Amino acid sequence: MARRLGSAALLIGAALSLPLASVLGAIPPIPAVCRLEVIPDYTLGFVYKAVLRLSPECEFGQSLRVRKSSTLNVKREGAPVQPIRPEVGAWTLGRLSSTIPDWQLWTSNSWRWEYNDPLLTKGKWKAGEVRYARPE
Repeated sequence: MARRLGSAALLIGAALSLPLASVLGAIPPIPAVCRLEVIPDYTLGFVYKAVLRLSPECEFGQSLRVRKSSTLNVKREGAPVQPIRPEVGAWTLGRLSSTIPDWQLWTSNSWRWEYNDPLLTKGKWKAGEVRYARPE
């Protein structure tokens, strides 16, 4: 009798797990989050030239909006100072192209690079991940 109950419980458990497996199999995978990587290059005292690139998880045609933002100075309303024109808003960075002027890549230690992808960050600006190139 105990053997019959054990096999019946096993059959019921298998029957309940099948719909769950079919539901979990139908859920699409979560897309990888595309991030901005900032690599300080040509460091001269408190200033460095930033090499900006998309993280390896980014799709080939994907691009990010990027900007520099002051970590020390704020405007009258409390927003951080940014060296971009208000009508432009930010620059675009992709794998093959960029609208960032070359001279803007020179960055003081009191500034940070931020990125925004409306689909992934929901309109919020996030700080870029600072990566240091190390010789191997």
